[in-house]
Amino acid sequence: MNLQSLTNHLEEQLRLEISAKQALIECIEAQEDALRAQDPEAFTTALARMEQELVQGRGRTKRRDELLEGLARTWGVPVNTLTLGGVARRLGARGQVLEALRLDLRQAVARVIRRNRRLAALIGLHRRINTEICQLVLGCDSPEQVEDGGALVNAEA
Repeated sequence: MNLQSLTNHLEEQLRLEISAKQALIECIEAQEDALRAQDPEAFTTALARMEQELVQGRGRTKRRDELLEGLARTWGVPVNTLTLGGVARRLGARGQVLEALRLDLRQAVARVIRRNRRLAALIGLHRRINTEICQLVLGCDSPEQVEDGGALVNAEA
C-alpha cells in the first residue's frame, strides 16, 4: 500500500473506533438503566453486548497496528516510535483530518472512562446497600462478618 492508501485506511479505522466508543457508552448507559430498574436480565444483555464490543475492539486494534506497521515501513522508522499525533505531524497538511480524528477519539475515550467510573460507583453503591441490609438482617457489626456468614444467593435462579 502507498502512503495515501495507508493514511485513508487509518482514517477509516479511527472513524470506526470513534463509533465503537459511542457503542460502549450506550452499553454502559443500558447497564446503568438496568441497575436503576433492578432488571437483571437487561443488565446481563447490556453486559453481553459490551463484551461483544470489546472483542470486536481487538480486531480494530490489530488492523490499526498493521496500518501503523505499514507507515513505519514506508518511512523507515521503528513502529514503536509512531503515534497517531506523530503520524499526523509527519503528513503535514495531509494529516489534518487524521489529527482531527485523533482528537475526537481522545474525547470519545474520555467519555467512556467517565461513564465507566460512574457505573462502577453505582455498582459499588448497590453492593454497599446490599451488605448493609445483610448486616441488619443478620445482626452483624461489620461487613466482614456478613462475608464470613456465607453467600447471598438468588433463590429464583
